[in-house]
Parts: sequence; C-alpha cells; structure tokens
Amino acid sequence: MNFNIGISLNQISGERLMEPERGIQNLQITTNISITKLAQADNVLDLSFIFAVNYNPALANLTLKGTAKITGDKSDLEEIRKAFEQKKALPPMVLQTISNVAFVEGVILARSLNIPPPIPLPAIQQQNEMRGKAPSPSYIA
Repeated sequence: MNFNIGISLNQISGERLMEPERGIQNLQITTNISITKLAQADNVLDLSFIFAVNYNPALANLTLKGTAKITGDKSDLEEIRKAFEQKKALPPMVLQTISNVAFVEGVILARSLNIPPPIPLPAIQQQNEMRGKAPSPSYIA
C-alpha cells in the first residue's frame, strides 16, 4: 500500500483536577484512541479520531480531537475502508501516525498543566553486583 497521511487537530482540551503531589504512589495513566468517523471521497479517506488521557487517581483529563486525511490510490483507500468496516482495524502506519501526533501534543499539554506526561517514563532501578560474576550495568531502563 502506498498512501500519505496528514493529521490536523480540531480541539485540544486539558484540565488539572487536583494539584500533583510529590511522589504520587500508584499513578495510572490510560490512553485511548477512538475512531469516530470514516468517510471516503475519490482519492481521500477522512478519519475523525479522539485521543483521551485519563489519570487515576483523578489528577487530570486530556482530550484531543482531530482528523486524518489519507490520500493515495483509490483501490488502497477502498481496502483500508473495507478492513475498518469489517474488523474495526486500521493499518499500523495509520494508527502510528495518529498516535505520534497525539502523544506529542499530549506531552506538551501535560507540561503546560504541570502534570505527568501521558507516556510511560523508563524506571531506573539499582542492581546489586554479585561476587564472582562479570560486572553488570548499575541501571536498567
């Protein structure tokens, strides 16, 4: 398949519901991308989506709404549309492009609201070196 994808955001909203505490324990961040509409016109496939980020405990909510315009060969676009209608699945490249844009904007919005970003940050753990074994790195990412 050969196609181009353009993403535009129509709405960006975020709300901090409480002040973030230092060292919040068990903070869970869930993200979800929902496709709300799919329409095809000649060589263009219009896709509406919502990217939602929820924090537990209820620290904040972030929502981004947008559209993806996919252009390319009519037969490729028809194949994407049929696959979505039958299986509710999109090609990985389409979902990856949408999520890349949404996550970057979500991180910027989270920074503006002074809340943790909606992506998992690597945890660095200390390891004890064992005797008689080759030295291992002092961290794991």
